[in-house]
Amino acid sequence: IELDIEPSWTTQRIKEQLEEKEGIPPAQQRLIFLGKAMPDEKTATELKVEGGSTLHLVLTLRGGRS
Repeated sequence: IELDIEPSWTTQRIKEQLEEKEGIPPAQQRLIFLGKAMPDEKTATELKVEGGSTLHLVLTLRGGRS
């Protein structure tokens, strides 16, 4: 999934953009950058995310079998 983001965007804002584009609720998303989970309150600049960076999206699905 390719996404244009602003340096001032928080991880939460990036997740909201992914929801708009792919329909995945932010609560089900975990974003990983350079092997570390991205805290929702941190900005792209704080996390050193730059143009061309690759973020990994991990889905955290709720529920399961009993």
